Amino acid sequence: MNAITPIFENELPRAPFVQATARVNEWRGRSLDSFARMERAVTECLAAMAAVDGRGQHVRLSHLYGQRFDALAVAIGADGPFEHEGGIARAALEQCSSHTALRNMLCHGVGNVTLDARGCWTLDLRMATFRSKRLERQQQVLTESEAEALREELARASKRLCSLLGKVRASLD
Repeated sequence: MNAITPIFENELPRAPFVQATARVNEWRGRSLDSFARMERAVTECLAAMAAVDGRGQHVRLSHLYGQRFDALAVAIGADGPFEHEGGIARAALEQCSSHTALRNMLCHGVGNVTLDARGCWTLDLRMATFRSKRLERQQQVLTESEAEALREELARASKRLCSLLGKVRASLD
């Protein structure tokens, strides 16, 4: 009779993985903070526009994140009720809107952290959603250096959008 016995290899030290996971979660939190700041600026701008007599009734006040960005894009877009005041923020809003898929992945994706030989992390995010009543699986993989560059880009884009939307709100007073 042959007995099947498991082969146990020596475990790797846990500390590097714990530290890498903490760095990933810090990166994820800082990135989400940039998105939250964008969302707040967009929401406050929509509220200020909606309060303007005569033109404000054309502004949609939506509940969902993406819908608010879309509503603001319509309000400040060509032929929108706030095209004149909001034109300065159009490009910044478009740039921030281009990161919506990343926001969804950071909010709803399940992450797996791996380390390379130098101790640099790689984050593998996976998310399941429904599209047209069908299950769709998505994946995004980011190395530590790619993720940090992306976070810096998000922070710059967020600051720019928040500043420009502040100017739009001020012009409505």
